[in-house]
Amino acid sequence: MKKNNLVRFAFLTQVVGAIFFAVFLTSYALALPSNKVLHGEPIFRTSLSIFGGLFLILVAVAVVLSIIVKPKD
Repeated sequence: MKKNNLVRFAFLTQVVGAIFFAVFLTSYALALPSNKVLHGEPIFRTSLSIFGGLFLILVAVAVVLSIIVKPKD
């Protein structure tokens, strides 16, 4: 596998992780004056499920690729 493709895949994994973190942080930050958290609301629950699941899959694939594939120039 070419090194350029591995870099793109790592970047994609980081972007999905950043989106997940942003949604997670937003679900807490929007309700800051109170003790309420919004991660139970449907829009946040769906977004967290999608991006969290995708992030876990991409991380698992990245771990497998790091073990199996040797980068080529």
